[in-house]
Order: sequence, then C-alpha cells, then structure tokens
Amino acid sequence: MLESVGLEKQDHDVYRALLLHPNWDISDIERDLGLSEDALRATLDRLSKLSLLRSSTSTEHFVPANPEVGLTPLLQHIEAELDERRATLSRDRAVMAALTSEYTALRIQAGTEGLEHLHGLDSVRTRLRELSQQAATEVRAFMPGGALSAGALEACRPLDGHNLARGVRMQTVYLDSVRKDHATVDYATWFTAQGGQARTIPSLPMRLILCDRSVAVIPVNQDASREGAFVIHLKSVVAALNTLFDLVWERATPLGEVPVSDCDGPSERDLALLKMLDDGLTDEGIGRKLGVSIRTVRRLMADLLMRLNAQSRFQAGAEAVRQGWL
Repeated sequence: MLESVGLEKQDHDVYRALLLHPNWDISDIERDLGLSEDALRATLDRLSKLSLLRSSTSTEHFVPANPEVGLTPLLQHIEAELDERRATLSRDRAVMAALTSEYTALRIQAGTEGLEHLHGLDSVRTRLRELSQQAATEVRAFMPGGALSAGALEACRPLDGHNLARGVRMQTVYLDSVRKDHATVDYATWFTAQGGQARTIPSLPMRLILCDRSVAVIPVNQDASREGAFVIHLKSVVAALNTLFDLVWERATPLGEVPVSDCDGPSERDLALLKMLDDGLTDEGIGRKLGVSIRTVRRLMADLLMRLNAQSRFQAGAEAVRQGWL
C-alpha cells in the first residue's frame, strides 16, 4: 500500500482495521492482526505522521482520516520530482546522442570512409564490446591462436550470456587443437547449452568478428594483435567476409562431435598442412596456425609423409597432387 510514501502492508491492514472497527483499541488490533506492541506502535506513528490517523483526546483510540487530504500534497510532490527526473533524462539522452554521433564520426574520419582504424589492444577490446552489445541478430567469429586462458573465457561469459539471452545468434569457430583444452571445452559446453554454436577446424585464415552481417573486425597484423584492428563497414567487403565465414563454417565440425576423416582421402588437417607447406611456412608458423607445439607439427608432418609414402615434404606435395588430394 502506497510504498512511494513509505507505507507497508501492515500499515494498510491497521488503517483498514480501524476504519472497519472504530471502537477498537490497541489491544484489539494486536489480537486481530497478530502484531507485537512495538510493531503496532511504529505503524500508528507512521500513519499519524502522514495524517491518516488522529488520536483520541479522551481514550487510547485512533480515528482514521480521509487519505486524500493527507496524502494528496505528498503524492503531488513526488510527481513533481518524477517530472523533473524525466526532463533530466530526456536532456541526458539528447547529449548522449550528440556525443555518440561525434564519436562515430571521428572514428570514421580516422581512416577512410567506411573504415575505422583502432590503435592498440584497449581500443580494440572496447570497440568489440560495443559492437557485441549493439548486435541485433548475430555475432560470428573466427578464433585462431589456440586455446584461450580460463580467465579470458570467464571474462567472455557475461556478455555472451546476455547476448544469447536476448536472442542474438552466436557462432564461433575455434581450431581443432582446443579440443584437448578442458577450459575451452567446458566453456563451449556452457555456450551451446545457452543456445550458441561452436565448431572447430584444423586452421583458420584470420581472426575475424562479424556483427549483423554489416560490420567486420579484422586485425591490422595477424601476427601482432597489439598493432590494432580495422572495423569495416564497406558492404562489399563485409559481404565477402561473411561468405568466407559460411564456407569455413560448413567445413568445420561441431565441438561436441569427433572429426571424421576419409581413410582413403585427405582430412581437413591434411589439406591445411599441405597448403601451409605450399605457402612456405616454417614449423613455427604452422604451429601458430594450428595452435599446437612445434613437436606436434613435426609428428603431424611425419604421419602425413607416411600416408603419402613420401621421403620429403617436397615429395609429399608432389604425391598429394598425383593422388588428387590437391
């Protein structure tokens, strides 16, 4: 009852009891409502301060007063405060809109039309959070570089959970190497339980974030994230990157499933290794692309050479062509 003026349910009950039983005294009210004397005295004090009760001069009785007389001035004061608060919020929204417009314009001007250049990791993280919060329909991402730390994954949980709860479709592609990382698998299990989708693939072309098929974020330098990132609004470029995501997504395996390879043909990992050999990558470079150690790279290469019955990496490439793998 009238919480805005500080009244509670028991105050309402006491007022109605006195209204219905004008001859009741304090002991009658205590007995009927099951209140202690201290609680009842506190209620009577509140009702009296708000002019809802008048005490009798001759007996220990209380006479209910018209609520409209006592409460109307107080409610009018509260309404005036709310009107002023609404006016302040309206002004603040106008200022926020102007600042947002200036913020966006300055970011665009920092690069070329349709392109934002973010300098440093802090700027990238701030902008990614903004874009994720603003996403209306979907957020899709390539996450190369191997497993993230448990702390980094936990930091992602509140924002990812909020987006999924409000119906944003989320798709993330990791490297196959994360399948052996317990923290990533646990996170992906939670992520899919909330409605997200996670898949893996042997290698990824780049780090990429796509929001609502209208904005893309890519690093300035794939091998040096501290150099910042580009936020791309150019429709043709964003469309091409979304097509790339679709192609990779179709080839990737859901994280809860085991990748299946054709015993008579190359696996996705085999093709990725051969492509990296053709690109002239070192074992260190291949390890970074696959998110694995150099020792693992050398073991994978040895297995590939054995399958192709090749004595060298060059011969493995030639044999892959001869067998129709490439």
